[in-house]
Amino acid sequence: MKVFRLRLVKLLLLGFLLANLVFLYYTWNTLLWRRISRALSGESMPAEEPPKAAKLSPKDKLRNANKHIRKSITIVFYGHYNFEQDLKASIDSILDVIPNMPILVLQDGGAEYAYPPVNYERNLTAGEERTVLFQSLSFDVRRTRLELNPMASIRTKYVLIMPDGVRLSSKNILQKILREINSLGLPGQPKEQRPPVPPEQLVRRMVLVPFAGNLKSFSSCVKMNLDLPDWTLELVATNDTRRCDLFLQKHAILLDAAALGAMPEPFSLPFPEMLYMQAKIANLSTTVFPQAFQEGRRLFASFHTKQRRMDLRRRQFREMYKKLQIKRIVRRAYRVPGKAQAREVWGQGHGLVLDGQFSSSNTSLPLITDIDLFGCERTTKSCIGSVYNERPYYSYLGKHTPPCCLDKLRTTFNHVLEEFENVGIRYWLDNRALQSAIETNHLSPDAYDIDISFNVQDLERSNAMKKSQSKPYVDNEGFYWIKATDGHHFRVQFSKPNQVGVNLLPYSISGTEAKASGFFGWKARSFSADYLHPMSTVLFLGKSVMCPNNVLEYLEEKRIRVKSADLDADED
Repeated sequence: MKVFRLRLVKLLLLGFLLANLVFLYYTWNTLLWRRISRALSGESMPAEEPPKAAKLSPKDKLRNANKHIRKSITIVFYGHYNFEQDLKASIDSILDVIPNMPILVLQDGGAEYAYPPVNYERNLTAGEERTVLFQSLSFDVRRTRLELNPMASIRTKYVLIMPDGVRLSSKNILQKILREINSLGLPGQPKEQRPPVPPEQLVRRMVLVPFAGNLKSFSSCVKMNLDLPDWTLELVATNDTRRCDLFLQKHAILLDAAALGAMPEPFSLPFPEMLYMQAKIANLSTTVFPQAFQEGRRLFASFHTKQRRMDLRRRQFREMYKKLQIKRIVRRAYRVPGKAQAREVWGQGHGLVLDGQFSSSNTSLPLITDIDLFGCERTTKSCIGSVYNERPYYSYLGKHTPPCCLDKLRTTFNHVLEEFENVGIRYWLDNRALQSAIETNHLSPDAYDIDISFNVQDLERSNAMKKSQSKPYVDNEGFYWIKATDGHHFRVQFSKPNQVGVNLLPYSISGTEAKASGFFGWKARSFSADYLHPMSTVLFLGKSVMCPNNVLEYLEEKRIRVKSADLDADED
């Protein structure tokens, strides 16, 4: 009986093992053939579920956020003055919030800007690196072209150009401005609906971040119109932050490093005005960010440092006008009577002032227009230069006559006209000036002189012309009267060094013909004296000026074609 029980247990164990082997065999076989059939049919294997990401600690989140900012933005300090600066405290405040932040400090090469030198040392904490780089913009023949280029030190997509004197208390504002510039979309579209900018795409936009210490009672935005053919820069104060071509008060600028590097001279002085000029020509749009950076230590509080800075700024602006060939600046602003002027703006002692509460519907504020002309003074040479084949040099550059020269030409013409009318000289407006008077009643934008013809029999009536026959004569108002060396005609210049002036062409009238008296060229064509009997008048530069009758026929005889057939002349 005992043997029978042992055999029964062995049979049960053997049956259990065989059943498990059969189950494992069919299970493995089924899975194997299923994989083989899927492989033959081209079906993809089901993807394995990724493991759930571990929850990041606050320290890890902070490290990742700082890493993203460091890889996206390089902070550039430029436009500071070494004789009074707050660079060390400004840089330390940034590195305390974001360690290892790439910072580039650019220094102009001039001794008046970069001396005394700035020394920066920082006690590095654990894991912190030396990421602050100082670079001089002065030319050094010992350095290569790549080493002289400050853009070679920038390896991030964006550049944040920071003024001196900043305190960074949190990285949130850097994250927000980075999110602002790194998003595509239409104005007014929610930021959540804007797709991110692809890394390879050039962002043609600048984000302007103001400072908390800026004046709130004045507008900081200016609409800028740069008319290079007319040598003119127009500045219009506005409250519209969407048309902010130039930001007047203290601010930082965030822009694409590729857009900055594409400018011809992005770090030219005065800064940032010269940068805004180049950005305007490059059609970069601007966005004024609603939040602000915190101010650092107040700079240039003493009279000495403030005056030194203003003198340097004036010199910078003069160099900029010369480099950009700007001869006229027009400023337009709505000014509030009784309010103090804004801070120094655009290299001048007075600024564009616009009340912060001004709106387009409020027309009670007076619109003030200031016009400043540069060049063509009594002690300087003329901006026109030498003229060959009736074409000054600037005509080959696609430009008109500089406005400062046109202004001095009008002044000289009015002076000569007053002299002739006071002594009773019979004169008439002639040649190209007469053509401009018929067409527009004004000087042509390409005019570089004015011709006035007169009866040679009246020469002795003018004391200035009598004296200038033997030697040049300077009258009481500083105008320079001179007789031409190649003939008997005269010329009145604005001054001896400044040769902008009026040509006085003598004609002798005998019988029915008027002939040039002692001068030659295309202007010396003879014509019928009937054009001078009777005389006519034409409106020119706001005055009624004498001219020949039948003026269109007269100009045709001189082979000058008038564009408009409308004759604005009143015969006597």
